[in-house]
Amino acid sequence: MSETPHQSTLHAAFAGHVAAALDALVAAGTLPAGVNRAAVTVEPPRDASHGDLATNAAMVLAKPAGLNPRALAEALVGELVKIPEVTAAEIAGPGFINLLGS
Repeated sequence: MSETPHQSTLHAAFAGHVAAALDALVAAGTLPAGVNRAAVTVEPPRDASHGDLATNAAMVLAKPAGLNPRALAEALVGELVKIPEVTAAEIAGPGFINLLGS
């Protein structure tokens, strides 16, 4: 199934928002600098009622950063909700984050 241009644009924007939020956590000293982000994904959630996109950032970065996934997710949500295009960011399960855009 291919993405529509809107979905592709939304995906790119939210991938950038997640990266910016992670950068802010590094700048604040919450997330150690140099943690490999290669496994971070931003993709549609399995259940569309959970939002536009979801990220596994807290789940995949917590262990190498020596942090609790849920605590990292809470910090990441705190940064994501500061972004005007992010209308909602909610933690699901042990640390996945569902995102809703405007």
